[in-house]
Amino acid sequence: MLNLPWTHAGLPTVGLPAGAVDGLPVGIQVVAGFGRDERLLRWTEDLAPVVRGAA
Repeated sequence: MLNLPWTHAGLPTVGLPAGAVDGLPVGIQVVAGFGRDERLLRWTEDLAPVVRGAA
């Protein structure tokens, strides 16, 4: 649902889980420019372990 504005704008987005706070899940959403889908996936592949480690 939270990806909807980016989807309507034609921008790729990826949601990454980042742990929990007070028992509730927390994550970050990363958005890239139009046509940058593959670049976003490569970047979030490197970012995901860092985000998980910060939790």
